[in-house]
Amino acid sequence: MRTAKVQRTYQTRIADPEGTAGAVLDAYADLYGRAERALFAAMRRGVAPGALKSEFMARFGLTARQFNAIAINLKGKIASIKERRDGLIDEAEARIKKAAKVIKTLDAQRAPEKDPAKRQRLLHKRHQKQRRLARLRERLVQLRADRDAGTVRICFGSRKLFHAQFDLEANDYDSLDEWRADWRRARSSQFFVIGSKDETGGCQGCVGEYLGGQRFALRLRLPPALCPSGEKYQRLEIDLPYGTDQLVAALTLEQAVSYRFQRDAKGWRVFVTTQALPFTLASDRRLGVIGIDLNADHLAVCETDHVGNPIAALTIPLVTYGLDRHQTQAAIGDAIKTLMDFARDKGKPLAIEKLTFAQKKAALEDEGGRYARMLSALAYARIGATLRARAHDAGLEVIARNPAYTSVIGREKFAGRYGLSPHHAAALVIARRALNLSERPNRRASAARPLPARNRGRHVWSFWRKVAQEQRRMDRAGSRSQDRSRSPPALRGAARAETLLPAAGATPARESSAALFG
Repeated sequence: MRTAKVQRTYQTRIADPEGTAGAVLDAYADLYGRAERALFAAMRRGVAPGALKSEFMARFGLTARQFNAIAINLKGKIASIKERRDGLIDEAEARIKKAAKVIKTLDAQRAPEKDPAKRQRLLHKRHQKQRRLARLRERLVQLRADRDAGTVRICFGSRKLFHAQFDLEANDYDSLDEWRADWRRARSSQFFVIGSKDETGGCQGCVGEYLGGQRFALRLRLPPALCPSGEKYQRLEIDLPYGTDQLVAALTLEQAVSYRFQRDAKGWRVFVTTQALPFTLASDRRLGVIGIDLNADHLAVCETDHVGNPIAALTIPLVTYGLDRHQTQAAIGDAIKTLMDFARDKGKPLAIEKLTFAQKKAALEDEGGRYARMLSALAYARIGATLRARAHDAGLEVIARNPAYTSVIGREKFAGRYGLSPHHAAALVIARRALNLSERPNRRASAARPLPARNRGRHVWSFWRKVAQEQRRMDRAGSRSQDRSRSPPALRGAARAETLLPAAGATPARESSAALFG
């Protein structure tokens, strides 16, 4: 048993019946935004934030702690952009390679001269793909140049709103002054108050007080520039429907509590971040693993025993295509709740695929528009974050594994053997991979052709790569069987669970001798 430490963020709206707090928060956000942009400009010139602390405190009327919050928040933004940039470069390279391959395939296609409509469609598709390829190459050049020069670009207020000024009518603006008002409001719509466990209430700049029930009072320390009358604090009251126990524990145990205030169309919200209550991980890999395969319209779940044999399978509908951000989060929450109800009392860890989807996004270059939009709409990162949060509450370990060739291995090795669907078979492979079990092909399988002696020392994935290539060739030739080529329909009903028994003549998959990793 071991404990895990994670951060949790809870949000709620600020109770402000008289509207007086809103004006104070607007002024705080405006001052914060101006100081943040000025600090970013100075950092772009190569000046260290520490050398500007005294100047900015006097220039903008800030306390030392408020300047630290601005600097730390800005450093976090810069660090996240730099960290993400390498992934964007890899993703752009993969997309360029895929787009060039699609263009080459289109060039090889010969439309009949007697069918001008089909020929025109092919020419139009190729032209649009060439335009996209040019844009991708231009973006890659820019990303590499920024990386080599160490340049970080931040548009405070969002690029989308910035570009709206160039087409006011299309963006529902009657005048440039109307756009400029929205632009200034967007650039001053939030501020951050950093906490520390050494300070009163876990945060010197915003001290929380528990009033009972779900009610809390926040004493917000205002910047000296906003205190002409000498009143240093603004009292705010909030109701916290979710996370009350967490915040009460943090205030009692004197943990660090940070607050982010953000304004939207309905008013001001506050995001409270603190360390989650410690949970003891009660799952044990020696009991087995529950594998999860993420798909465009559902989650495929497969439970195994301690030697990797499937015990039960579960299909959880999860369609996020066409949903807005809040509807997507609600759908993900319902799906993860169903999954946790299935896994909670089994005492087994959860195995998921590592959420790196640059290759999958690159593969969309050759997919139909409907499927590409459906796959792009699936919020992979949000699913992973929600799953980890709920698993932490339940005391279950989450194991992330490389999803390479899981679909191929599942289809060729386990689907027919246990009567599993291709997606449940992929979930089984993910679970077995978390148990470090062998992925050698079945000896009696048609795909298990013996490798030459010179290749037998290679990783087993080299074999499955050849099987995947063969399957793609069969797909293109149209010689694949109907059962393998049929895609499952969109699932919007209730989750379906089934208990799995080995098919007649099947042998248990007790192949635990060779560990995959290590």
